[in-house]
Amino acid sequence: MDGLHRRPARLGDVARAAGVHVSTASRVLNGSTGISIRPETRERILVVARELAYRPNAIGRSLKTSTTGALGLLVPSLRNPVLSAIVRGAFERAWERGFVLMVAEDTSDSAAQGAYERLVEEGRIDGLLVTSARPGSPALDRFANSAVPTIFVNRRHASSNRNVVMREEDAGATAAEHLLGYGHRRLAHLAGPPELDTAQRRLDGFLAAARAAGVEPAVTHAAFDEHAGFAAMQDLLAREPRPTAVFVSNINQLVGALAGARAQGLRVPADVSVVAYDDDPVAEFLDPPVTTIRMPLFELGVRGVDALVDQFEGGAPQDIVLQTPPELVARKSVAPPGELP
Repeated sequence: MDGLHRRPARLGDVARAAGVHVSTASRVLNGSTGISIRPETRERILVVARELAYRPNAIGRSLKTSTTGALGLLVPSLRNPVLSAIVRGAFERAWERGFVLMVAEDTSDSAAQGAYERLVEEGRIDGLLVTSARPGSPALDRFANSAVPTIFVNRRHASSNRNVVMREEDAGATAAEHLLGYGHRRLAHLAGPPELDTAQRRLDGFLAAARAAGVEPAVTHAAFDEHAGFAAMQDLLAREPRPTAVFVSNINQLVGALAGARAQGLRVPADVSVVAYDDDPVAEFLDPPVTTIRMPLFELGVRGVDALVDQFEGGAPQDIVLQTPPELVARKSVAPPGELP
């Protein structure tokens, strides 16, 4: 029988090839603790399982362990390229720990949130990762208090005590300090929606660093998309006095912001310098290549899955702040201010 039609290896196949009882192979492959098995026997079982490409039967596992082997992940927008790094980190970590990951876009006009509520209530997932927390959403408290463990990743849910986040305030401060270091005093921030936790923390860090240097930045808020970034950049650059440097809060906003500057007849960085939160490969190929703040997004996805799995393995919920610092990626979108009008 060729490889395309060969049936998948079963637990009995592994046991026979390893020369052990089926129950012994099962205990080793399921990671059971508190059993006395010689190290060489355990290693032989694992080697045979790899050679036979053995995969546990999901239905059988769920019947025996009352688990589904599946985790849910809600993201606010599949159009945001930066979220792919979080998803990739979560997917790889979930796979390493024996779970599959189901991803859904949770936009204001979608039914994703309702669908995941049904999945939670019907016990089809073992845990839920939420990166799309929106203040005022009635589902958040239900998720936080559900019997199914939940972790809020990136965007915090206040008082849930189960948030995994990055050092957003430090990212905002890094952007301000970089622009101040080039001699800019007329700073502006193209911020995200004020109700979003991540956007507010970036803004707080940017304002704190600027004010410590005696500078009061101009601020405008916009949705995390290109059209909003375009309009908000034009608004900022039409103000008097005109800012000489702008910190943009999102990579999607950035694309619109650069177009907004061009529409005003301004050059980056000769007329206005730009730094963007979030680093993505596209930033290197924009005109000009844009200086960004790189965040540990892959690590965020990994730590979110670890916190979730630890929770339903008996660990107490806790807030986690990744200590990996923001990294400034200097390119060609920042220069000293020209002669001020």
